[in-house]
Amino acid sequence: MESFIETIKVLNGQFCNLDAHERRAKATAKAFFGKSLAWEVGGMVVPTEMCSGVVKCRVVYDSEVREVCFQPYVMRRIGSLRLVNGDGVDYRYKSTNRSVLARLLEQRGACDDVLIVRDGWITDTSFTNVVFEDAGGGLYTPDTCLLEGTRRQSLLDVGRIQARPIRVEDIGHFQRVLLVNAMIGLEDAIRVPVVNIMK
Repeated sequence: MESFIETIKVLNGQFCNLDAHERRAKATAKAFFGKSLAWEVGGMVVPTEMCSGVVKCRVVYDSEVREVCFQPYVMRRIGSLRLVNGDGVDYRYKSTNRSVLARLLEQRGACDDVLIVRDGWITDTSFTNVVFEDAGGGLYTPDTCLLEGTRRQSLLDVGRIQARPIRVEDIGHFQRVLLVNAMIGLEDAIRVPVVNIMK
């Protein structure tokens, strides 16, 4: 049976954006298993030793929640990205099977991560959605993302970023690309200058 994952930020013992994770998990379970998911993660007690700082809560589920674990979060350092061809890649559901993404990541060469291109359109890195910043401070996320991330959606909902089509040839119109996911916000400033996006 295929299994899926939600990665939830826990800050000083408090779950962040929990409702969005619950909605996505329940929609995924409904799509794959035709039934609602019993989700009681918000009622869980965060382990005492995980109540300080930034912690990652990892929820693995299929038709039921199978595993919930907590671990301290260590921010990755990303300074460069390699454009890779991801034509045909489908990762619209956050599966525990990341083999297709792992194969693309193997093509990063000397870069820190990959920026996946599908049919000429920019999508995501191997572990984040992306937000491009122009010279005027405008923030734009590709409307062709592989996975509709919870952080990306919350930024769209409040108008901090806008979704638009972004092709490979459009990259030069921007100053930098910011990486965002459930654990990483715009305020965390993981910014890669577009000159560090390699072909």
